[in-house]
Amino acid sequence: MDKFLESIIQAAKDAGAKDIEVAKISGKDLIFGPKEKPELNIIRSLSTVYYDEDDNLALEMNAGLGSSGSDFLSEAYGISEKKVKDIYKSAVNEFEKCTNTLKDLIENKIEEMNKGESKDVSED
Repeated sequence: MDKFLESIIQAAKDAGAKDIEVAKISGKDLIFGPKEKPELNIIRSLSTVYYDEDDNLALEMNAGLGSSGSDFLSEAYGISEKKVKDIYKSAVNEFEKCTNTLKDLIENKIEEMNKGESKDVSED
């Protein structure tokens, strides 16, 4: 037991408390009041555009379950991770399609820009 906890127990005893029990709890055991309700990610969908190490434009998609949210649903309501995945499957598929559509659009725009640059160079 750490010294801080020991000092709390001693202060309680000094104040007249008897039969003090110490219980270890985790964040999963806490019940949050109205002002202390955390926001937990159930599903995430993120598209990121960046330049890779070779200076090529890259588009990356990250979609899936947020572990804290799915753990909470499982523990608090008995809703399995599989059930949540099934519910969001079509949304994740659509998000993937949208990301791929954006990727195609970006690639087409880059191709158009490259053609425009080569035309300008050849005209000089």
